[in-house]
Amino acid sequence: MAIKRSFGENVGQVLMHLFMLLLAISALYPVLLVFMVSISSEASVATQGIRMIPLEFSFAAYELVFATPAMWQAYIVTISVTVIGTSLSLLICSMAGWAASIESVKYRNVMAMFFYIPIVFRPGLLPWFMVITQTLGLRDSFWALIIPTLVTPFNLFLLRNYFRTIPPSLVESAQIDGAPIPRIFLQIVLPLAKPILATCALFISLGYWNGWTEALWFIDNPNLFPLQYMLLRIQQQLELLRQFGIVQGNMPTQTFRLATMFVTIGPIILVYPFVQRFFIKGIMIGAVKG
Repeated sequence: MAIKRSFGENVGQVLMHLFMLLLAISALYPVLLVFMVSISSEASVATQGIRMIPLEFSFAAYELVFATPAMWQAYIVTISVTVIGTSLSLLICSMAGWAASIESVKYRNVMAMFFYIPIVFRPGLLPWFMVITQTLGLRDSFWALIIPTLVTPFNLFLLRNYFRTIPPSLVESAQIDGAPIPRIFLQIVLPLAKPILATCALFISLGYWNGWTEALWFIDNPNLFPLQYMLLRIQQQLELLRQFGIVQGNMPTQTFRLATMFVTIGPIILVYPFVQRFFIKGIMIGAVKG
């Protein structure tokens, strides 16, 4: 049976949809503007400024981004770091979060406090650098891009709070049937935690995809440079050449900065729609204080 709305409710619905449409346009307009500038010629941007419709189209900025094989190598490194780092981080944080959510586990509060302390007290850059380079020996290593941010306490607590919403009777029933702990975790707990897993996977993958400071501190081998750091180095070199007057007039320096944004956010935009339907539910339930 269809529910009839009053005239005021219909007007409210129309106004709400118009407001959301304007909000979406206001969020999309700057992104579209930056893209249009990135496909403009350097000369037109220098003389006419930023315009929604370019006076002269040019893909020189994107050609410069992908001009060298090193850029494709940086793409491979970033994709590898994102996939491997997200998988390992999600596995470790979910295992620790599940253990911290079980009341029968001894010292679970001590373990939770162990992960909570780094949120409040930061050890500083120098001790962290010495642990990564000297204690773990990861300098100029592929794992130096993954291990320093492998465990995130924020994601761990989100997972722990979500796991607390899973009825303990499911786990107890599986234990009575003789199922081992790894099987319970993989076949019962994780399938029920898809929303929070997708949410944390998005957070972790964004961190790894946009990360460049680890390469700045730990990596000297150009073959291990991630995408963000490689683009930063190219941009710094162009700025240095421009300051010394070496850059030619048609060299895309301003449009290059904008082109790099779309080069870096493209894959993430493609991934986000697949986790969007889990995002709201996962972040709301996982953020409830337990």
